Amino acid sequence: MPACARTVNGYLTGNLLISFICGLLTYVMLLVSGVPFAGLLALFVALTDLIPLVGATIGAVVASSVALVHSLPAGIGAIVFFIVYQQAENHLLQPVILSRTVKLNPLTVLLAVLIAAEVAGILGALLAIPVTGIIQVVLGDIWAHRGGRPLRLPMREDNSPENADRSGDPE
Repeated sequence: MPACARTVNGYLTGNLLISFICGLLTYVMLLVSGVPFAGLLALFVALTDLIPLVGATIGAVVASSVALVHSLPAGIGAIVFFIVYQQAENHLLQPVILSRTVKLNPLTVLLAVLIAAEVAGILGALLAIPVTGIIQVVLGDIWAHRGGRPLRLPMREDNSPENADRSGDPE
């Protein structure tokens, strides 16, 4: 199914874009703070941001630790930056970017990740958006194949109202 491949490709592209934004903003913040090795730290944060759920936190801890070693104000600024950025990424960037690249409603993206993380943990969170996109593609194909008609399940003849036992005892 080419549409399913596009969904997975859109998910990967969206994740790469989000990680690039994270790395770029981290670089600017560390550069302004005067933290040494800002480019290397920003690259590390961008790469760890690709890991679902915990990656951004791992990158933030490492970058904030280096900033704290550099100076207390730079460390506090880095901690505040990462807290604000992670909230913006989780509640704004991911739903908006992934909804456009995977062609899902932003609320669907958010709900899919939350439900999948609760049901299947980290693996569920990792696979939630591509699986939801594939389900949407398959259901759309079924809907188009049926011409937009609702699915009607066939009834057995012995369940028809004319043959129903009025006493309620199944025989």
